[in-house]
Amino acid sequence: MAGELYSIEQARALLGGISRNTLYDLLRSRKLASVPIGRRRFISAEAIAAFVAAASTTKGPAGRCAAAHARPRRES
Repeated sequence: MAGELYSIEQARALLGGISRNTLYDLLRSRKLASVPIGRRRFISAEAIAAFVAAASTTKGPAGRCAAAHARPRRES
């Protein structure tokens, strides 16, 4: 993946199919870096990896470990 540049559409797909507006919001807020070339804008593989690493978490939506919400098993 080193040195690769992705178009806006390719970056959207790599980020799970996020919307175009969401991608541009990430670019505006500088949470995702981009490379302008002429009139086009590209996202580097490194920028995508850095964004995913920074956004990754092991906590559930309520801030608790996801395993803490698992249902207890019923005995037969």
